[in-house]
Amino acid sequence: MIRTVCCMLLALICLLGASALADAPSSLRECTTEDEALAFLLLPDETADGAAPVSARSGFIRYFAQNALKDPLFCSAYWCSTEAGDNLDLNATVSRRGNTFTDHAGTMCTRAVYAMALSYLGIDVTPGNMSVMLGVRNIDEPYDDVTELLPGVERVRHKSNVFKKMIASYLSDSSYSPVYMYLRKPNGAYHAILIVGKAEDNFYLAVDPATHFDEECGVVRVYRVRFDGSFRKIISSTFRSEQRGSELIAICQWRRTDGE
Repeated sequence: MIRTVCCMLLALICLLGASALADAPSSLRECTTEDEALAFLLLPDETADGAAPVSARSGFIRYFAQNALKDPLFCSAYWCSTEAGDNLDLNATVSRRGNTFTDHAGTMCTRAVYAMALSYLGIDVTPGNMSVMLGVRNIDEPYDDVTELLPGVERVRHKSNVFKKMIASYLSDSSYSPVYMYLRKPNGAYHAILIVGKAEDNFYLAVDPATHFDEECGVVRVYRVRFDGSFRKIISSTFRSEQRGSELIAICQWRRTDGE
């Protein structure tokens, strides 16, 4: 009798497990919740020496944290593809001559989001790689100079209904990247996020390279935003006090042209 009951419980557990797997999104584009999207983030490996880099993988977002002091998964290797302390070391905030760098990992949100968008397409480029590729520390967004050096990828361009067309392309075609958004917050600060999915109630799922915290969850890497009808402002967000009223300054997307 006990054996029969155990077998029945085991069968039920297997059935529930199979059901959960069947309900899980098969791609990032199908995700409708933060937890579902989080499962498609490639986070750095945690080692005794700190966060270690991982390779890009098509269909996933390789996550690039910006904050070296607050984010335990900040990976310095992503921000330096040269000798540490060199002018092309994006971890450095001060040059060898003692001059302060105004642009460094902590301020390079657009570069992190661009690299995350490309990682979804399977393109293995990091913020640090970009500076080495061009031989300069600072690069103008939306990084067309970098894109031109990468085979099989191009930036998508639209003249009207930009976000609607880009999100529709992404949600229906794996050769299109998630949507890069550059914002101006109510306090005047600029920031970039990556839109990776559509949630309920007209909310969208955003991956953010900056460090956000929640009392229950700790570090938050994926959250929700909702836009006005013209997709020019954020009208609601998981972090309302910070982002509500933020204006959209630029919207970008990239796609594979080589069929991979």
